Amino acid sequence: MKNITKNNKQNNLISKIKQFFSTNGWEPIPYQIESWEAFLNGESGIIQVPTGCGKTYAALMGPLSKIEDPKNNKSVNILLITPLKALSRDLKNSIQLAAFHFNKEITVEIRNGDTTPYEKKKQLAKPPNILITTPESLSLLLSNKESNNLFKDLSSIIIDEWHELMGSKRGNQCELSLSWLRGNIKNLQIWAMSATIGNVEEAARAIVGMSAIKPKIISTNIQKEIEIVSVLPEEETTFPWSGHLGIRSHSSLLKILDKNKSTLLFTNTRNQSERWYQCLKFFLPEMDDKIALHHGSLDKEDRKRVEEGVKDGLIKWVVCTSSLDLGVDFQPVDQIVQIGSAKNLARLIQRAGRSAHRPGGKSKIIFMPTNSLELLEISAMRRIIKSGISEEIRLPELSYDVLLQHLISLACGNGFDPKIEKERIKNCWSYRNLKDKDWNWCIDFLEYGGKCLKAYPKYKKIVKEEAQNNNENFKYFVKDKSLIRMHKFNIGTITSDKFVNVKYMKGKSLGNLEENFASKLNPGDTFYFAGKMLHFVRIRDMILYVKKSTKKSSLIPAWVGGQMAISDLLCESLRKEIDICNELKNHDCLNPELNSLRPILKRQKVLSNIPKKDEFLIEIYKTKDLSNLFVFTLDGKFVNEGIAFLWALRLAKLKKSTFSITANDFGFSLTTAEDYDFSIIKKEADYFLNNKKLEEDLENAINFSELTKRRFKNIAQISGLVNQNNPTKTKTSSQLQISSSLFYDVFTKYEEGHLLIKQSHQEVKEYQLENKRISRSLERLKNLKMLLNEIKTPTPFAFPLLVERLKNTLSNEPLEKRVEKLIKKYSD
Repeated sequence: MKNITKNNKQNNLISKIKQFFSTNGWEPIPYQIESWEAFLNGESGIIQVPTGCGKTYAALMGPLSKIEDPKNNKSVNILLITPLKALSRDLKNSIQLAAFHFNKEITVEIRNGDTTPYEKKKQLAKPPNILITTPESLSLLLSNKESNNLFKDLSSIIIDEWHELMGSKRGNQCELSLSWLRGNIKNLQIWAMSATIGNVEEAARAIVGMSAIKPKIISTNIQKEIEIVSVLPEEETTFPWSGHLGIRSHSSLLKILDKNKSTLLFTNTRNQSERWYQCLKFFLPEMDDKIALHHGSLDKEDRKRVEEGVKDGLIKWVVCTSSLDLGVDFQPVDQIVQIGSAKNLARLIQRAGRSAHRPGGKSKIIFMPTNSLELLEISAMRRIIKSGISEEIRLPELSYDVLLQHLISLACGNGFDPKIEKERIKNCWSYRNLKDKDWNWCIDFLEYGGKCLKAYPKYKKIVKEEAQNNNENFKYFVKDKSLIRMHKFNIGTITSDKFVNVKYMKGKSLGNLEENFASKLNPGDTFYFAGKMLHFVRIRDMILYVKKSTKKSSLIPAWVGGQMAISDLLCESLRKEIDICNELKNHDCLNPELNSLRPILKRQKVLSNIPKKDEFLIEIYKTKDLSNLFVFTLDGKFVNEGIAFLWALRLAKLKKSTFSITANDFGFSLTTAEDYDFSIIKKEADYFLNNKKLEEDLENAINFSELTKRRFKNIAQISGLVNQNNPTKTKTSSQLQISSSLFYDVFTKYEEGHLLIKQSHQEVKEYQLENKRISRSLERLKNLKMLLNEIKTPTPFAFPLLVERLKNTLSNEPLEKRVEKLIKKYSD
């Protein structure tokens, strides 16, 4: 009888959901119905389908059906976590449309860094039925004394774009918050929405916890068709063109774009977006008021204006970064452009999905390479997409800094019982291997300051408070109100150089720049930012005052963290693509990108070799002044940098010399002013490809101590050891670095096994030196045939490394001019 009643209830609810779809002229997709049934059966898990196929309503409709009396509810019923503030407004609109169908009294609100203090206070006094927030704002809510009341009737959590959070410490932060919510709320259902992830079981397990029953994984056989159109060189050339960030070839792109179609032009960095915006405004004056700029450092009101302008059709083209990557539902967008290689498959698919953002729609993306060899990368991506293979995304494990921040947040709120909280945290995927001794170290560090800081009261952050009933022993709380205030100002895991606000003299905010750039400006200097030419007046209290300028300048800010690592999957596919390039005569196996590269590939083969799948290529080029070694591992820039430092050390051990190092995704170069015999690499191949003493040699080759100190600065900020943001007093980046460096030296000297020092070492090895990938690369190269060629002129493969070296050389001559001279020199 119970089953019949349950089935009737499910059927009624699904009928109501289908009615909503029908009203809007939609037809439910089978995976959406499966999602609703899974939710109504009490399951939790992950919905993994391509971009633009209706994930939001697949995850939302079930939870909406649980809200029975919205007007009388006194806490949040549905919590929706999203990685970007920019997503919140679109999600709110989509949710309100569906909520209105179920019950017109359901309330939906947003809480993030843009929410005013008045709105936040109002939300705590009268919580909305549905709250849209970010991982950082959720942590802030857990640090509030009202957190228990705010979430007491919470029934469902939905996490949007989980693949975007998973690959960083924001994923750890989200996981820890979920562990607290799961522990405090019975029968809580959690669903994540994600684009395709290769390790989906791991992604789902991170959502539900280690002790839960097997999570439900819902996918679909819908294949989102993606058409890639590459902007090809207009003239045949035997060198990869390398205009600055591809701008030199802007005319080729403009010829195929429609001015009347809404367009997103994605760049990989904020600096690149500023340059392209400047370029388009100059060459398309007739579109002056229809082209806009959007990136994370611009003022929030300007970003909002751009987003609304695109939806309203007032703005046609937007030059943007990942700030518009994710689920912002711009229905009018007709054209998508990717400037430069996206470096991984997920990013390219995500960006392509901004067009035809609907089930069954065909996404089209126009690829604008910044140099010709990037055409190999897009060719490789096309083959990966066709094969249906997905990239894996890994959660960082045992991030003690995030754990310490989380515990302080709980102690600022309703406190935590260490016995209960330890089990909740060990139930998290990324903390499943947490040892009891390390947990005890974390508690000791927060309660007493650890071994080194016990004498200083300011580092004793949490205190015990005996329980008033017999069921508990004690809880930890933060009692110091100033410490609570300071902690709330610094919650988050995103660290960067200190920012300064940019404002006109009359007060209008433009956004923010990194302090490092601002510190190099002198009064009267002119620079380009937020799409405007600006005259620097002065800097005071971390505010950089400017006024408009008519004077032209090529100075554009650069932001730390602009480099993107090429993925393992793309590296592997790129090596296969290079192997295909050997079949120059077989037109059937060459797509448009490879065909356009035929002159370059032909020259490469004449001057040296194109390595086959069982070969790897090394080139030696000597001039009267320099000895150059070019090594093409095809393993990504960061791995290539690591191997370059390693080989420089090992070469110097054989014969003392000083090397300059340059690296890109294809390979690396070592250059010395001496007449060095690089052919020794082939004779001593086992020595150079040996990875038995890899970590030791890497630490000797690179200033490892300096790298770990810099990494420790970020860890110290996240853990609350040093505070980047202060409500009453501003700290500069140099002050932060000095503070963290002092702690680093003290902990290293006086406390062996300090967990934060241990973490900084591990992160440098894993994420900066990428020692695991370097080890795999050396092992792979060891099993390949080494092609060592002495060349009389630089080859097309070597040419981008020469250009990279030019970028790192001081000169008052524009880079474009120097590249042109280089091409002319080697073309003669």
